[in-house]
Amino acid sequence: MSPCSRCKNPPGLPSEEGTLFVAPPRTHTRGIMRKVLRQTGMPFEEYAEGVLAIELASGRLEKLSGAFGEAFSPTEVEDARALVVPPGVEPSVTDLVRTQSLNTLMASVRGRWPTEMVRDGRLTTHFQPIVSASDPSRVFAYECLLRGVDANGSLVSPGGMFEAARPAGLLFDLDREARILAIKEATAHGISANVFVNFNPTSVYDPVYCLRSTMEAVEESPMSPQDIVFEVTESDEVKDVKHLVRIIDFYREAGFRIALDDLGAGYGSLNLMNNLRPDFVKLDLELVSGVHRDLYKAQVATKVLEMAQKLDVATVAEGVEHEEEWRWLAENGADFVQGYFFAAPASPPPVPAYA
Repeated sequence: MSPCSRCKNPPGLPSEEGTLFVAPPRTHTRGIMRKVLRQTGMPFEEYAEGVLAIELASGRLEKLSGAFGEAFSPTEVEDARALVVPPGVEPSVTDLVRTQSLNTLMASVRGRWPTEMVRDGRLTTHFQPIVSASDPSRVFAYECLLRGVDANGSLVSPGGMFEAARPAGLLFDLDREARILAIKEATAHGISANVFVNFNPTSVYDPVYCLRSTMEAVEESPMSPQDIVFEVTESDEVKDVKHLVRIIDFYREAGFRIALDDLGAGYGSLNLMNNLRPDFVKLDLELVSGVHRDLYKAQVATKVLEMAQKLDVATVAEGVEHEEEWRWLAENGADFVQGYFFAAPASPPPVPAYA
């Protein structure tokens, strides 16, 4: 089954030229918008009742984004509909499917830089080893971690990229690119261990369509599905558990294994564990940090490790930075450990300190 048009044709950068059509939700909002446009010197006209047509040129969208952000509440810009069309083109009925909230358009302008990174191929993958807790010389897997590369060649952390992509409606595209790149670069480096590939469940609409390109990347690689563990990230953002279960079922039917990130970060993660029945759970780094000297953390971590062992779910403790943390985790039943104490994320995949 072929991927949907969104997968094949991800949205590009907002056009710098053409016409921006905006339909504010209320007469009062339209009045303020006219005032802002006059103050900023933006040429515009009343295209139709309730619709303003703003002539675009280089830099105007960015200027408008800042001016509208100051003049309107988040609700007003979210409720206003917006559409950018090329120069000389009149909007048609078919263009209705391309309208978006003015807030999303403004966010896409502010989020131009991660979009440019995707477009220009300035994304890369770093790898962090996951080692046996009882024998850290044995690499069980590598987690694939997205990194951006700015115009000066410096690395950009994924947090800022995803933070900018989410309100711009680009989370789907960035998460998709990260999954595909992880599989391709793991293959290029000849990784023989398992690989953990992160995915954000809120970026997947329909697993059959949205994950088709990810499946194709796996099929084109020498790895088998059993070698790949798809890791649910940002589980605290999950609102539709049934939808997430459908995604997990899709992965499982294809032969992949599943990991749940940040277990111990709250009740919600324990509830998700019950619904997803993962193959691996990862102890939250906040729980791991200083666990050897904090009685409360130690009690919680002990119960989580005991629970996972009884359910036959493998455990990975992430964020290990000190030898005392590792030894406590190994003594208390953790299966695998991960963190800067063994190796920082890097490319090519690093050799852990105890190897």
